[in-house]
Amino acid sequence: MFLAQESPPAGGAQFGQIVIAGLMFTAVFLPLGVFVLRERAGKRTVVGRVADWMGDFSGLPRWAALPMFGAFLSGMSALIGVYWDVPIHMELGRDEGPLANPSHYPIYFGLMGIFASGVLSATLATKNLPQRTFKIGPHWRAPMGSIQMMATGLVGIAGFPLDDVWHRLFGQDVTEWGPTHVLMIGGGVCVVLGLQLLLGEARQVGATGPIVRLLGPVLAGAWMMGASAFLMEFDLGVPQFPMLSQVVLVGLIGAWTLTYGRLSWGPGGALIVVAVFLASRASFTVIPLFADLHVASLLPYIAEAVIIEVVALAMRNRQGYSFAAVAGLLVGTAGMLAEAAFTQWLMPNPWPVAHLPLFVLFGTGAALAGAFIGVWQYQRVEETATRVPAAGPRHAIGLVGALGAVVLMSSVAVPQDPERGFSADVRLTEAAVGQPISNPHGGGTPRWVDATVTISRPELADDAVWLNGFAWQGGDFFTAPLEKIGDGVYRTVQPLPVFGQWKTGIRVHVPNRMMGLAPIYAPADPAANAPSIDAASGSRVFMSEIEFLQRERKSETPAVLWTVAYAVVGLIFAGMWALFAWLYAAAATARRREVSVG
Repeated sequence: MFLAQESPPAGGAQFGQIVIAGLMFTAVFLPLGVFVLRERAGKRTVVGRVADWMGDFSGLPRWAALPMFGAFLSGMSALIGVYWDVPIHMELGRDEGPLANPSHYPIYFGLMGIFASGVLSATLATKNLPQRTFKIGPHWRAPMGSIQMMATGLVGIAGFPLDDVWHRLFGQDVTEWGPTHVLMIGGGVCVVLGLQLLLGEARQVGATGPIVRLLGPVLAGAWMMGASAFLMEFDLGVPQFPMLSQVVLVGLIGAWTLTYGRLSWGPGGALIVVAVFLASRASFTVIPLFADLHVASLLPYIAEAVIIEVVALAMRNRQGYSFAAVAGLLVGTAGMLAEAAFTQWLMPNPWPVAHLPLFVLFGTGAALAGAFIGVWQYQRVEETATRVPAAGPRHAIGLVGALGAVVLMSSVAVPQDPERGFSADVRLTEAAVGQPISNPHGGGTPRWVDATVTISRPELADDAVWLNGFAWQGGDFFTAPLEKIGDGVYRTVQPLPVFGQWKTGIRVHVPNRMMGLAPIYAPADPAANAPSIDAASGSRVFMSEIEFLQRERKSETPAVLWTVAYAVVGLIFAGMWALFAWLYAAAATARRREVSVG
C-alpha cells in the first residue's frame, strides 16, 4: 500500500530556522570581528601570521595570499552546494525549509566565507599597498580588489534573507534563475572578478614568481567555472528560459574568459582556462553521483579555446580590440557550430540543426561582447599592475561589449506565453512497465502511461526547439523528445509517471521565446493552493510553463509588489556590476589618489 505524502510548506522559513541561520552567521562573523579589531590595532594575530607565511610561500602580499585561498575554498563550497541543490529540487521538489536541505549548508557557509575573505584582505592591508586604494576609514585603506570581494560576498549573503522574504510575498520559485537565487549565485561567483583585480594590485607592489604568473589563467578558469553555473538548468535538462539564453551565455562566457586567459598567460593560456573549468566541474559531480541524483552535463569550450589560440598566433599576439574582434567573430561562428555539435552528444536538449543560423547570429553577438569585455578587463588589470596606460580606446569598446551583453540577454531571457487556443489532444494508455526511480518520493500507487499527442498547430510543433514528454519532483526526473507519427501527431518514447508527487506534462519551446506546457498530471498542493490535475485523456491547453513548473508562486500578490521587488533585486545586481567597472577603472588610473567613502 502506498500513501500519498503531504506537501511541504510553500512560504518562508520557520522562526526556529531563522534563529539557527542567525547563530551560524554569528559563529562566523563574531571571531572575524575580533580579528579585525586586533589586527587593525596593530596586535599580532594567528591569522596575520598565517597570512605572512602564505605570502612568503606564494610571492603574494599578505593581503592577497590568504584571502585568495579562503575565497577559493569558499567559492568551491558554494558551487558544490549549488550543483547538489538544483538536482534535489528537480527530483524532490521544494524544501521543508532553508535548513532542511543539506545542500544549503555549503552554499551558506561558502557565501559567508567569500565575504569574510574580502574582509580578511581589507584588514590585512596594513603595509605595502598599491597606489590606488579605497579609504574605509581614518588610517584604513584597502586595495580595490578587496572592496570588490566584500561587495560581491555581501550581495550573495543578502540573497539568503531576501530569498525568504521573496517566498513569503510571492511563494517559492523553484528555478535557478529566480531573482534572489541570481543574487546568491551572482554574488558568489563574481568574487573571482575581485581576485583578478587583487592579483593585478599585488603585482604592482612586487608580487612575482610562478604561482603569481599561473594565477592569471587559473583565475580566468575560475571565472568560467563560476559564470557557467548559470547554465545549470540547461546542463540538467530542465531549462525554464529560452534556449537562446543558453546560446548567448555560452558565447559570452567562452569569449570573455578565454580571451582574458590567453592574454594573461600567452600561448596555451586559453587551454589552461579550459583545464581549470573541466577539473572543477568534475569535482562538482561527486556528491550527486553518490546521492544518485542527476549530474549536470556541460559544454566543454574546447573548440573556442583552440580558436582563440590560433587567432592569437595568427595575429602575432596582438592584445588589443582588433584581436577581440577577430576572436569574437570566430568564436561566435566556428565556436558555436562546434558547441552545437557537442550538444547532440552532451546536452539533454540538443541545439536543433534547423535553427543554427539564428543561434550563430546571437552567439556571434554574444562572443563579440564577451571578447570586448575580456580585453577591457585585461587591460585594466595590466594598467593596475604595471602603471603603464594601454594603447587605444580605454573604456568605449568595453562599454559597447557590456551594453551588448545586456541587450542580448534582455532580448532572449524572458519566456513568451503560448498564443491563445494552442492546445494538445492527449490520449493516455497504460504502460506495461515504468522506469526506475532513483529517490522514490511522494508515495501513491504507481501508475505509468504512454501518451499520443495531437498538436492543434502542427507547424509550431514542426518548428519547435524542443517537444518533450516531461516529469519531475516525484523522486527523479525524466525528459525525452516525442516521436512524430503523423502530421501534428506525436507519441512519447518513454512511459510517464502519473502518481504521487510527480508533475507530468508535454513541454514545447517554439523560437524565439515561446515556452508552453500541456499538463497531464499533478497532485493537489494545499500549501500552494494548487488543485490536482487528473491523468485522463482529453484536450489540454498549453499554459505558460511557469504556471506549472512553479506552482508555488502566489497569483494573488499585487502586480505593483512584483514590480517593486524585481526593481529592487535588479538594482542590487546592476549595482554590483557597476561597482565592478568602477573599481577596475579606478585601480587602473595612473594618477595617485585615494578614494573616500564619504
